[in-house]
Amino acid sequence: MNPSTLLILLLSLVGLAVLFVVLFTVRRRGLARLSGAFDCSVRVGDESRRPRWRLGVGVFTVTHLEWYPVFSLTRKPSLSLPRSDLEITARDLPDEAEQYSVLPDAHVITCRYGVYGGSPDEIRLALDSEALSALSSWLESAPPGSNFTMGRFT
Repeated sequence: MNPSTLLILLLSLVGLAVLFVVLFTVRRRGLARLSGAFDCSVRVGDESRRPRWRLGVGVFTVTHLEWYPVFSLTRKPSLSLPRSDLEITARDLPDEAEQYSVLPDAHVITCRYGVYGGSPDEIRLALDSEALSALSSWLESAPPGSNFTMGRFT
C-alpha cells in the first residue's frame, strides 16, 4: 500500500473518531439542558449472566420519566416509564461490586411499573440524592387520580 494512501486512510479514521466525539458531546449537552434532566444509570441485562449499568440522562416530562443513554446518537428515549404507573419499591446504597459502575454518591432504587397496565416489570436506577428527591417529589405531585400507585383519600 502506498504511504500517502495509508496516511489519508489514517487521517480519515481520526477525523471520523473526532466527529463521533463531537456528536456525542453535542447530544449530551443538549439533553442536559432540558428542563428536568438529571444523570441516571439503568441496570440492564439482569436476566443475562452479565448484568451491567448503563450511564444515561433521565428527563421528567409531564406523563413519563424518559431515559436516554449517553453513548447513543438516537433522539428518542430508550426507556419511557409512565408516571401514572410507577412506584419506588426499594432504596439502597450500591454494593461493593456496583460502587465502581455507578456515579459517585449514587443511590440505587428499584422501581415497579406496568402493574395497572397489565404487564408488571421492575427496573433498577442509580441516581444521586438530589435526583432521588426530585423523582419522589415528581411522583407524589402528580395530579389527583393520575397516579395509581399513590394512596387515595376515600
